[in-house]
Amino acid sequence: MHEVLLPGVREQLNKKRASGDGDLFKLVSGATEIEAVYEVDQSPIGKTSRSTPGTYVKVFDEIRNLYAQLPVSRVRGYSASRFSFNAEGGRCETCKGQGAIKLEMNFLPSSYVPCEDCHGRRYNPQTLEVLYNRKSIGDVMEMTIEEAAEFFSAHPKIARALSLLVDTGLGYLKLGQPSPTLSGGEAQRLKLVTQLKRGVNRALNERIRKMRKPRSTLYLLEEPTIGLHMADVALLLNVLHRLVDEGNTVIVIEHNLSVIAEADYILDLGPEAGAEGGEVVAFGTPEEVAQNRISRTAPFLRDVLKASA
Repeated sequence: MHEVLLPGVREQLNKKRASGDGDLFKLVSGATEIEAVYEVDQSPIGKTSRSTPGTYVKVFDEIRNLYAQLPVSRVRGYSASRFSFNAEGGRCETCKGQGAIKLEMNFLPSSYVPCEDCHGRRYNPQTLEVLYNRKSIGDVMEMTIEEAAEFFSAHPKIARALSLLVDTGLGYLKLGQPSPTLSGGEAQRLKLVTQLKRGVNRALNERIRKMRKPRSTLYLLEEPTIGLHMADVALLLNVLHRLVDEGNTVIVIEHNLSVIAEADYILDLGPEAGAEGGEVVAFGTPEEVAQNRISRTAPFLRDVLKASA
């Protein structure tokens, strides 16, 4: 997936745009139906506390615009930038909007302590005086995503993105939680939601403008269920199904039988791992692979299919 499929499709996409001849592969078929390829890995979505789930999915921009439209903000002349913890004016200048002070220590890792002036709320007192439904922008940053989705339910642009996060099992994260504190699986699901949100908007705009269905995006994922509870696996599958229902193609490297059983098509590689693997042992629908006599996956897959029948 990493060394053949991803560069092969990218070469074809660049070839179409540049009208040149690629030289990595002799033949890559089916790429004409692909508009873009995106590898959804588990790398961090941000390296500083200035990156949060709210900023990553772009919902915080809408929240700042909402606070800027409140009567108190208009009287005081506050714009949306006033409610950014990355810009001067509205943020706490003691911690520069980070909510914490970094302590550098010799021979020890750096540590963080809550800012004594803003008490971790990132903003100065004047900004925190602006309230929406008796909640300041600092209070909103402390909400879980699930709480924020209900709080902003009357604002579709905000609620839609937050609901997608709740649907993927990320409702427990705080809207202002620093990105470096997220696990690899949480970061991967945030990326999926971002792609799902962009896909919905892109498809809608494309249909309105050209009245045609946009071409498929190819999504590549590796072991997205690592560290997930079975309940979260079910939520992840719902997201993958939504991407496919919108006309996209999703390819997943996975050992979780619940995910394998949900696939439209399986390539079972083996028969063992490492030097003993690398061959196509079985292929087809889950039902077809489950009947294969050589596949090591088949007997376990049969049990899962019987249990779900």
